[in-house]
Amino acid sequence: MLPVLFLLLNIGGSLSQGWNNQWNPFQQWQQPGWGQPQPGWGVAPPQAVVQPQPQQVAVQGVKNAVQDRIQQIYGVPGRRNSNQKLRICCRSLKEADVDCRRKYCDFEAFRPDQVLGFLGECAPKGPTVGQMWDCASSRADHTPCCQAQGVLPACIAYCETTNGVPTDYLKYAICIGQFDKIRYCFRDHLEKHPNIKGDT
Repeated sequence: MLPVLFLLLNIGGSLSQGWNNQWNPFQQWQQPGWGQPQPGWGVAPPQAVVQPQPQQVAVQGVKNAVQDRIQQIYGVPGRRNSNQKLRICCRSLKEADVDCRRKYCDFEAFRPDQVLGFLGECAPKGPTVGQMWDCASSRADHTPCCQAQGVLPACIAYCETTNGVPTDYLKYAICIGQFDKIRYCFRDHLEKHPNIKGDT
């Protein structure tokens, strides 16, 4: 009995091996690699790359444009030019008229053809003219520079700015042709020094 059982076990084992390795009645219907582990099975799929939506891209583009514009107007601390130092000074003037600050806080406003417009519009508006003049002049004595530029002696009062802006606005008309030279001295000083608020 025992030898017969042993013989049946050997035959069954051979048939099983033959089924797995040679004869398979279902082979014609199986896909290639069927029953084999597939690459990546049991591995979490990679996270999908989230593409920014067009609206997000547009908003970010606007933010970047605004930041670039602000940097162009006010500059980068430690690397500002004279006009940017002037603008950042004017921005801090809480008592000065906002429209005057926006319109005239620029060295272009100190051109001869702009000065009277600045005075006419902004002189009635509280401390605006005096404070903006301080930002432009730095309350420094520009007399040597003005003399080197050939400013008329009668107009040197607008160069010595340690006491602020001259209050006799009628005299500005006499010196109107000198403001390009005076503006040059104000601007040259700010190129080399912090503004009156200490901004560089």
